[in-house]
Amino acid sequence: MQNVLMLAFTGIIAVATVWYAVVTRRLWTETKRSADAAKASADAAKVSADAATRSANVTAALHRPYLGVSALRRDNDYNADMWVIRCCVKNYGTLPAAETRVEVSVERDGHGDFARGPVSSGWEILPQGEFSGFLQFGIGQKTRNEISAAEPMVARVKITYLAPGGTRCTHNAKFLYDRTTRNFRPGPSETNACNE
Repeated sequence: MQNVLMLAFTGIIAVATVWYAVVTRRLWTETKRSADAAKASADAAKVSADAATRSANVTAALHRPYLGVSALRRDNDYNADMWVIRCCVKNYGTLPAAETRVEVSVERDGHGDFARGPVSSGWEILPQGEFSGFLQFGIGQKTRNEISAAEPMVARVKITYLAPGGTRCTHNAKFLYDRTTRNFRPGPSETNACNE
């Protein structure tokens, strides 16, 4: 009888062990499926978060002030001994620019500055707003003749401004003197990355 009981208990233990192995295998399979689904969900959430971040960055880049030089020109007679240079700055963006500072330098390449100085400082420019500032400098007949003949003259404009949120931006523009029109024409310009 003991042998029969031992055989019965051994059979029950064997069946229970097989059942335990089957249940464990099913549990492992379901756990793996669940882990794979969680990983896929996490990957999708990361892609979605990255897309939202890119969208927010694009929106922020589109909704800020963009200052540029709308015109830079000699504003008086070419033969005058004192030239007046007018610099017009416009906000092409959608938000106001604060603490705007505009500096202009007029130089002969390789021969130093004719004039350098701020045309404005501390202005707030609203979206689509524009303002003008002036820079004056003396220029004699001999220098005008040299500029008309071969000497290149260049004007450089540096605009610094504060965007909402404390972002500081810088725009640099270059204007080349055109001997035919006897005035300045736009050259290369760029807005440097705005820094926090």
